[in-house]
Amino acid sequence: MKGKVGIAELEAHLSEYVRAAQGGEEIVIQDGDTPVAKLVPMTEPELPLRMIPAKWQSRGIDDFGGVYPTGMTPAEVEELIAETRADPIDEWLNEWLSSRESTSKPR
Repeated sequence: MKGKVGIAELEAHLSEYVRAAQGGEEIVIQDGDTPVAKLVPMTEPELPLRMIPAKWQSRGIDDFGGVYPTGMTPAEVEELIAETRADPIDEWLNEWLSSRESTSKPR
């Protein structure tokens, strides 16, 4: 299949050009002799960040000597770390258990 195609040819044989692009071919779409678009195969998006597993658990802001976020006090950073580590299931379970204790009657 040719790498350049006019709009009328593309409309008439669109599925063939789409299959060619799926196969890795790039097709330039032209309006007359002017290139206006390109049909290219989809690529998997690359993640901008890599996951790096932790070698040890952080105990808080003190583990990051000399690294302090601007605009936050050490206490605010500690609170943020605690909130991040909090398990929502534990919170729900504690609420559920306390509600059962308050509604249960001694026999």
